[in-house]
Amino acid sequence: MIETRAEIMRRLSALVGLDVSWVSHAADMLTVQFGPQRRYTLRGREREGGAWALHVQCDWRLEQGGGTVATRDDLRGPDEKAHSTANRLHEMVVRQGPVTVENVEADDAAGVVVSFSRGYRLFVVPDGVEDDEDWRFFAPGVDAAHFVIEGGKVVPESES
Repeated sequence: MIETRAEIMRRLSALVGLDVSWVSHAADMLTVQFGPQRRYTLRGREREGGAWALHVQCDWRLEQGGGTVATRDDLRGPDEKAHSTANRLHEMVVRQGPVTVENVEADDAAGVVVSFSRGYRLFVVPDGVEDDEDWRFFAPGVDAAHFVIEGGKVVPESES
């Protein structure tokens, strides 16, 4: 049996010391990349991505100095709203950066708090809905299993 908190801490500890290199979205999913951007080929197409990626499909909020900068709701609704939010976040934490991961904390419900330089903190709060993906962590362009949280639990196929 997987100890959720310990496994999350083990996996996400790879982020400590890395800069945020990209922030975007796919529909209402927040996508954040960490580490230097590099080129790779996926399904025959040339792509660019960071060393690590975090895709968040559950509730999240980004705070700075205790104030809320953005939430999942900011990516919901019209495409223009989502694009505007993603662009604003990218500008804040990449272009005006660097913003570096300083610490990662996790809880037994697969919630995560990523603390960054410049007073930023990303709170990821799983929905706990069975068979509903909350978030995933992976190395883009690397042929390895993604670390996936569904329903507030580690997906067994994520073990490796």
